Amino acid sequence: MKHLLIIAGLLVNFAGLGQVPDSLTLEQCHEMAINNFPLYAQYSLLDSKEEVQLKSLNTNYLPQLKVNGQASYQSDVTKVDVVIPDIVLPPPIDKTITPAQPETPDLSKDQYKISLDLQQMIYDGGITSRQKTVETINAKIEKQKVSVDLYALKSNVNEVFFNILLLQESEKLLEVLKDQLGNKLNEMESAVEHGIVLPSERDILQAEQLKIEQQITEVSENRKAAFRILSELTTTDISEKVVLVEPSSTIESFVASNLRPEMALFDLQMTKVDASKKLITAKWTPKLVGFGQVGYGRPALNFLNDDFDDFYIFGARLSWELWNWNKNKKDKQVLDIQNKILNTQKETFNKSVNIEAEHDMAEIRKFEALMIQDMQIIELRERIAGTASAQLDNGVITSTDYINRVNEATQAKINMQTHKVQLLQARINYLATIGQL
Repeated sequence: MKHLLIIAGLLVNFAGLGQVPDSLTLEQCHEMAINNFPLYAQYSLLDSKEEVQLKSLNTNYLPQLKVNGQASYQSDVTKVDVVIPDIVLPPPIDKTITPAQPETPDLSKDQYKISLDLQQMIYDGGITSRQKTVETINAKIEKQKVSVDLYALKSNVNEVFFNILLLQESEKLLEVLKDQLGNKLNEMESAVEHGIVLPSERDILQAEQLKIEQQITEVSENRKAAFRILSELTTTDISEKVVLVEPSSTIESFVASNLRPEMALFDLQMTKVDASKKLITAKWTPKLVGFGQVGYGRPALNFLNDDFDDFYIFGARLSWELWNWNKNKKDKQVLDIQNKILNTQKETFNKSVNIEAEHDMAEIRKFEALMIQDMQIIELRERIAGTASAQLDNGVITSTDYINRVNEATQAKINMQTHKVQLLQARINYLATIGQL
């Protein structure tokens, strides 16, 4: 249901014949990347797999029918030696008739049997129930592994997203610088016509303007390439004209718990260990099975009857393994060790996340401090560039000096925009590190 709501939200946001809107947020890019990634389809596949496995386990309590057939030849058969005591019989009337002597039947050494066997589980000690619990946990583990992989996909989207933001801001500033040089060049044309300024000073400005256009072309092509990568990550055709919205990343406090999907994966794996121990216990409990057999063969149930005959048997069977050389105990010891291994892996991962979060916090504080200094530098550089513009108009400095001052002011603005984007990225990285992205 949650996934359906996400998709419905995207359809509402991207209404209009499936076209991507004029602007995109980081959250929308994450949703598109995850929902369109081939790995995302495993959620429904794993649900189907779990459903089939549970249905398969439910058959443990359904009657089991089996047809068995057998033909054999054996070296010997059962014989019954009957000792007949001496009995004085009256003489026969007809003296030509010899009295019959009792005989034991001779059984055939070739034997045949075909039967239909029925077995019905009455009580299995809770094994099926425990197996279903383990299978359910297995399905959750597999889906959580998918969530871990998809969460890592967000980091790839973040890198490209902030790279585009940085290129967009750089392109804007270069366009402003180009216009500024264009305005100064128009003023210079008039000065050249009146002989106030040498044509070489105008040529210097024109050459710098062409250089700025080159930089704009380079930034623009890099931005288009980054958009193509973002389109590939999101499996969506995103035009380079789309404006990426700067994410809101206010962090109220740097004290937060680790909510990474890997932590939930460790918990599920330890839950499976506990469920497996209960399954081992269930295998050591008594089992009660009902059975029946209907068949036809020679001999049937009466081994002294050498004729083909039908037969049937019905009953119940109780089994209880009382001793297995402490195998169950050893199996549980293995699971206890596995649980300890998972605990150490979880603690190790949590520690590495804390270290990474400390690094992210240091980056955030660094860029916050740099931006304060950037504003001071920009104020000074703009003041210097304004003075240089007046000096160029009065012929006090050359065009080269003016360009240097203007470039320094522009570079200060680019530095500030770069630090601004890097600050946003550092905050997003921090949220991603602790699992709150």
